[in-house]
Amino acid sequence: MSMEGPLFHVVVDAIVRRGTDILILKRAVGSMTGAWFLPGGDLEHGESPEEGVRREIREETQLEVDDLRLFRVWHYLAEQDAPAVAISFTCSVPPGMEPRINEEHAAARWVTPRYYRDRYFTDDVLRALEGHPALQLVTGVRDLVDAYLASST
Repeated sequence: MSMEGPLFHVVVDAIVRRGTDILILKRAVGSMTGAWFLPGGDLEHGESPEEGVRREIREETQLEVDDLRLFRVWHYLAEQDAPAVAISFTCSVPPGMEPRINEEHAAARWVTPRYYRDRYFTDDVLRALEGHPALQLVTGVRDLVDAYLASST
């Protein structure tokens, strides 16, 4: 029996904290250009989720993170209806650290988790994405941020 590619994609991402703020990155390429997301990307063959998320953060921001902890595992349908599993971590950087973003991103911002949730993941945003392939991903990120907000109260 031959397999055509992976059964699902594995993605790693992180809520990178600096004090009470978190880092968000504005996509500059791909189908989600212009959207603000957490640092992360595809897990590469042979690397652990921890190695993968550290590599992605380093590639995207040149930041080295501390206190890396598994936060949540969730799933969504990626492009072309490919199932994806996301492994989300929390981590931190010291005060004063600034990201130096790569070409995948147009901007980086430190924001409060509440601002991120209320600005980019409202019910109106989700309604506007009805029928769009990104709806499951955006809903998943909202659920992730909601869980983070609930855990830090």
